[in-house]
Amino acid sequence: MKPTDSTALLNSASRPTILIVDDDEAIQELVNIYTLEQGFQTRSCSSAESALEEMRKSYCPIVITDVQMPGMGGLSLCRKLRHGKWPGYVYIIVMTGHDQADGVIEALDAGADDYLHKGSPPAELHARLRVAERIVTLEQRLRRTLESKARQAASDSLTGLPNRRTFDRRLNAEFKRARRFAEPISVLLIDADHFKQVNDQYGHQVGDEVLRSLAATLRENLPREYDVIARIGGEEFAAILPHTSREDAAIVAERLRAAIERSPIATAAGTLNITISIGVGSLLNRVSAEPQTTLDVLDEADRALYESKRLGRNRVTSTPTAEPRTLLEVSG
Repeated sequence: MKPTDSTALLNSASRPTILIVDDDEAIQELVNIYTLEQGFQTRSCSSAESALEEMRKSYCPIVITDVQMPGMGGLSLCRKLRHGKWPGYVYIIVMTGHDQADGVIEALDAGADDYLHKGSPPAELHARLRVAERIVTLEQRLRRTLESKARQAASDSLTGLPNRRTFDRRLNAEFKRARRFAEPISVLLIDADHFKQVNDQYGHQVGDEVLRSLAATLRENLPREYDVIARIGGEEFAAILPHTSREDAAIVAERLRAAIERSPIATAAGTLNITISIGVGSLLNRVSAEPQTTLDVLDEADRALYESKRLGRNRVTSTPTAEPRTLLEVSG
């Protein structure tokens, strides 16, 4: 390859970074010049070993590597890159001074995406880099789309909180961990008081504004990052509090209740004062012929929430009565 007149650099902020791997500094510099001309950012390594270390420190989506290098060769580097775990796809271009067909096949079998002779004109490298950039960009877009869909599937579309399915999955995982290590865990069931009246009087649009505000306030007032708050139904929310005893869970619940009470909600219908009722359920981790299950803890929290409603709402109950609920329900 022979250098050509330099051209104006393209906007490099959004271009993929290229890692150039070659023990020949002259080749490194030449490839670097050609790639910079196309607006790419580059980094260089003189060995396959240092290239792997560089990739672990700072991922590059495109790698251009020589085949023959002291120590680990370029084909071994291809195999290791293919078996590594990276933030995205690694597009590999193998360069060599030889042009035998069996060398091309061997490189592709090792995991290379493309093969380039060192004597090729710069225009050929430029064309292959455009293909590499297109593949890498499409892969990144697909990855972001899939991640976005996964987040949407796990979240409540109105509030952005985890949904019921995600809550159940997290509760099962945290419950198993708590049982295994004999640690406490508590659950809060939270219900907006008289929410049906809000919808009936002001409409569902205002009701949605109230729910979004409640979700934000609840999330902001959980004490730890690993505590989980989810929307599990209409005006119902639930929190998972790992490493938390019943007594400490009641303190957290009171903190949430007070935060909602002192936070009037601005809506299209004006400012509304909303309160919540909370029930607490906890894993006891006691020796028993019939160990508690997640359903037992949820049922306890549900009975405690019912008690909070029965006693007048806007309160926390952490020790529900042992009697089962009657058919007389307290709504809203």
